[in-house]
Amino acid sequence: MQHGLEGIRVLEIAGGVGLAYAAKLFADLGADVLRVERASGEDTVRSRPHDVHHWLNTNKRATTDEVGPLAGGADIVLHDRGPASAAAAHLSHAELAAANPALVLCSITAFGMTGPYADFAAEELTVIHASSWGFLSPSASTRRDLPPLKAPGHHAWINTATIAATVALAAFDHADRTGRGPHVDFSVFAAAAKMTETAPVSASYQQADASRLGVKIVVPWNIYPCKDGLVQFICPEQTQWEAAVLLMGEPEWTRLDVFATGDDRRENSDLIDVYLAEWTSTQRVADLVRDAQAARVCISPVSTMAQLDTDAHFRERGFFATTPDGRRVPGPGFRTDQRWWGMRRAAPGPGEHNGEGWLPRQDAARPQPDDAASVVGLPLDGVRVCDFSWIWAGPFCTQELAHLGADVIKLESAGHLCLFRRLPYAPTGMELTPDTAGLFHLYNSDKRSLGIDLGHVDARGIVERLVSVSDVVVDNFAVGTMAKLGYGIEELRRINPNVVVVSLSGYGQTGPDAANMAYGPVGGAVAGLYAATGYEGGRASETGISVGDPGTGIAAAWAVVAALAARRRNGEVACIDVAMV
Repeated sequence: MQHGLEGIRVLEIAGGVGLAYAAKLFADLGADVLRVERASGEDTVRSRPHDVHHWLNTNKRATTDEVGPLAGGADIVLHDRGPASAAAAHLSHAELAAANPALVLCSITAFGMTGPYADFAAEELTVIHASSWGFLSPSASTRRDLPPLKAPGHHAWINTATIAATVALAAFDHADRTGRGPHVDFSVFAAAAKMTETAPVSASYQQADASRLGVKIVVPWNIYPCKDGLVQFICPEQTQWEAAVLLMGEPEWTRLDVFATGDDRRENSDLIDVYLAEWTSTQRVADLVRDAQAARVCISPVSTMAQLDTDAHFRERGFFATTPDGRRVPGPGFRTDQRWWGMRRAAPGPGEHNGEGWLPRQDAARPQPDDAASVVGLPLDGVRVCDFSWIWAGPFCTQELAHLGADVIKLESAGHLCLFRRLPYAPTGMELTPDTAGLFHLYNSDKRSLGIDLGHVDARGIVERLVSVSDVVVDNFAVGTMAKLGYGIEELRRINPNVVVVSLSGYGQTGPDAANMAYGPVGGAVAGLYAATGYEGGRASETGISVGDPGTGIAAAWAVVAALAARRRNGEVACIDVAMV
């Protein structure tokens, strides 16, 4: 019996980091990924520093054989070549589909395959600045004289490539039923621009250009020094500020009128930063994080990568993996109760699998044209999602599913409105209400909403009816909340044995830090991104967008589509635990 994505054939026409990562996602869940490399030996991934090839190409095979015969037997072809280069290499959808009508072609390019920028050369640096990621970084800067920052690593390529892989897999699952595969024309620029947090709404609703300069909308929200390192403190709710005051021992300055409300604190952000830095500098990181989290105050360590390697939480969750040739590399952003993910192969040498072709598989019968005609529309048409999520990470996940055709019903409580319904992004001249909040609009389009008090005596029957006809249940509440509401995994499976259960959280559902509070900015702090970001000789800086939130949603959407494909193909029903950090 096959498991996960076993039996799916993916042809990667070797290119850059994003493409390699998209293909790796398939390979890590069991797909047969053949990486076609140029015989000349030129390879932008193999030539990257830090041996990144040995991470990006695990679980794949490598060949320099001709693309044409391999494409004829592939299910998905991935490439990152612009229109001119793709045409010269005979990688058009028309040419490939002529021999293989069910083939899904996914081009992952900087600006897409059409439009005035389509053939522009671009690196990740180009995309980051074109999409405004760079213009927004570092967050809340006071230095107008310094240029914008590109954060280190490849987090733009990797996040956007995960979206591309998600769409490609959904398209394959659809093509596997219809016998007709599409061309997925994926623009990294467009995907990155969609992830720019509040910037699109600032521009479209308020005619304001979001910038790295100025004050954050939530205060306090910053990085502060301790005796032995750095912490990040974010405090969006008034109750959390009151708990922080108690944690600090109620110093006299906290009783000043200038800090009484969220608006007051925002107007006096410079002053509050001075007081907080003075207090945190007397603390040790581990002690402060422990005490703050116990008080439900969101203070988190600003970790370095070296610290992560020995971090007890990452170790217990088995995040770092060892390749068959002994290299220690990052693992996936999620865990499942199905044994799909694994390190099966070390990264291959150039041309190591020449002449092998595709691995044998048991092919399912393709639908006949009459059968295919009954499966129309978007890839996830017919999929039902019961959505308990709020703020950004969960809604970003479910919006991706909705964009792909899923019917997403969002459960909301009037008594505890989503933060995005409350933040002041109403159109200019319009009163802020739950229905005029632009930030909520931006990340919840294509969904339906049901207002429901989950504590009401009649709510349970309604939720059970929804779950019983749903394919997916998603939440991003604090760990344990769903179980307290009576909708833990066992109960959901009792209601619907075939439902895919997905939980997004800061640290995951297990591990010593599982109960810790975490908003999106915490992801970059704990995962090492902020410690490595900043101007030379300066302090650690936050990136302009809280990449932890959309990054978690993206990872969850990939896991959901993979789980839906595995359920249809193999009958496996997964529970997915997505950890932002």
